[in-house]
Amino acid sequence: MKNAIILAAGKSSSFAPFTYERPKGLFCVKGEILIERQIEQLHKAGIYEIYVVVGYMKEKFFYLEEKYGVVLLVNNQFSLKGNLYSLFVARNYLQDTFICCGDHYFLENPFLDKNEQNISYRACMKLQGKFLEFGIEYSDANVITDFSIGGCDGMAMVGHAYFNQRFSRIFCDKMEKEIDDFGVKSMFWEEFYAKHQKSLTLYIKEYDAGMILEFDSIKDLRRFDSEFLLNVNSEIIGNITKVLKCEPNDIVDIQVIQAGLTNVSFSFDVHDTKYVYRHPGTSAGNMVDRKTELLAQKVAKDIGIDSSIIYMDAAGWKISYFIEDTVAIDFQKDKDDLKRSMAYLRKLHKTSKSQEGKVFDDFAEGMKLMKIASCVKGDLIREFHDLIVKVQKLDSIVKEEDNEKVLCHNDVYEPNFLKKRSGELYLIDWEYAGWNDPANDIACILCRTECNEDMIREYFGLYYERTLTIQEYCHALAYVVLCGFYWFCWGLYKGSVGDDDGFFFLPAYRTCVKYADKALEEYKKMEEEQN
Repeated sequence: MKNAIILAAGKSSSFAPFTYERPKGLFCVKGEILIERQIEQLHKAGIYEIYVVVGYMKEKFFYLEEKYGVVLLVNNQFSLKGNLYSLFVARNYLQDTFICCGDHYFLENPFLDKNEQNISYRACMKLQGKFLEFGIEYSDANVITDFSIGGCDGMAMVGHAYFNQRFSRIFCDKMEKEIDDFGVKSMFWEEFYAKHQKSLTLYIKEYDAGMILEFDSIKDLRRFDSEFLLNVNSEIIGNITKVLKCEPNDIVDIQVIQAGLTNVSFSFDVHDTKYVYRHPGTSAGNMVDRKTELLAQKVAKDIGIDSSIIYMDAAGWKISYFIEDTVAIDFQKDKDDLKRSMAYLRKLHKTSKSQEGKVFDDFAEGMKLMKIASCVKGDLIREFHDLIVKVQKLDSIVKEEDNEKVLCHNDVYEPNFLKKRSGELYLIDWEYAGWNDPANDIACILCRTECNEDMIREYFGLYYERTLTIQEYCHALAYVVLCGFYWFCWGLYKGSVGDDDGFFFLPAYRTCVKYADKALEEYKKMEEEQN
């Protein structure tokens, strides 16, 4: 009796933003859910023993057990390992087994094909031009003899595979012996097979071009199903059509700009105008206060420092105009841009009056993120104890100064300023907005660039439009340290949850360490002079 293992653990990042709402295998294509269509095809072939390996958004697959009688297996390492690890999770069920992927679309039911000799095979098709699938060479007896990653004008592995019991036994034995070897867990199962090709005989089973579909992008899927956006049941599409007063099929050229913890952003066109949609991520709550962001975004639009915004919802999603024809900003090379940016910050800080929303406390927020990161990275508070003591002392000093809190951006640096070639300037990305000391916004730029003391005096001098007093310089140094500490802790947190810890992670740490003692010394010197 044959069975089937369907691999459905991956995130399919190329299908963001829709995979932020549901896994790709649960997309509705031409009126059918991808994985359900495949399960029903297996049932029609008399195969009812089906195991589905899930990982990303696994709870959304739970209904399949009741609806179809499948058995779910969980791969919690899906973000770190290749699909070989999913097969390893399901190894106890590898017998005479079809190996499938949850997002495949078979125009005709391949599981009905006769395999009277019960040979192990890999579905293949001849592809024209360059391709990224696994390319193969094969003998006159249709046995795979060579394997490559990608190819051109040749036979490629596309679709499902079938392992007979002998193949499964050898494959499982080698997996169990090698799964903890360097690099093995991150492999695709096809790569692991290629590593042991001499002891694993795998035939090709050729299908006509177009009979097996593996959608590589949203554009690719929409070419096959022109009504995909009408049936995707996406809150994102609903939000866009509501705000822009358009139809789903008016939305074209979807391109992911950024996909991270706090959000995913993508550009799209409607009626020849390009927009950006920002969808909030699930882990944003540890760093972002959406209510305060909404307030800050409104202020920024009203005072003309971010006119790109069209609409932002209290839940965190927003639609903006895509700023085209931009030029890179380098504050060290273009002092006019630096002066204009400081003027934007002065305008923001002077405009905000009533204190509503989150108070952004660099030290407290940093410590919160460090504690969360310690759950994965070990006792970071003990490891960085000496630095924490110095930063905490500076935090106490600036709080004793009792400076007025204003609405701050709290994530000011060159990439968050967009400048059009025509000269228009925008300060974007208000996720970290909150009430803080105005010095924090200038320190945000400096702490992530491994600044020197001349730069600190220059940037703060341009903000105040005069030479700094001794007290102002001490205050500036303290905030360069405090802000550097926050972004260092931010990097620790991001790294602890498997995300990119940012190119400024190490510079922020270096800046914090470099100026902690200097700031304390300057405060001590100032106090002695005053006494």
